[in-house]
Amino acid sequence: MFISTADAEDKIKCDTAVQEANQQLDKNNNKPVNDESGLVKLLRTLNKDDVLPPQYVTSEFAKKQGWSGKAQDSLWKIWVLNKREIGGDSVQLPEQKSGEKWYSADLESVRGYRSAKRLIYSPQSQERYLSTNENTSRVMIKPCL
Repeated sequence: MFISTADAEDKIKCDTAVQEANQQLDKNNNKPVNDESGLVKLLRTLNKDDVLPPQYVTSEFAKKQGWSGKAQDSLWKIWVLNKREIGGDSVQLPEQKSGEKWYSADLESVRGYRSAKRLIYSPQSQERYLSTNENTSRVMIKPCL
């Protein structure tokens, strides 16, 4: 993806954007993201390729492989899902405009168990949101490089 000089000037480093989003979460009495570097790497991949890294699978795919879909069941109990995370599932935002598509990606899964932390993104824009309570509330992550 080519980024013009004007677009690049409007963006901050992803490290800074994640730190600012974490500060906003803290200010709103929400849990922060602990793995900031992992989130930065994910944002850069999305910005560059418009797709999630290969370790992400949709919950539909995971269920077809035998995962129950229940929070208390680890994805990693299924051999083909070992080291995978849920991502690419469609989500609805209250302020979503007609034609917009939004997706989520799990953050900070532990041994195949999903956490409540999600990145909410749209491949149609550079808007990204961070939620640490399963999208009950969220903060915007500034567009970044």
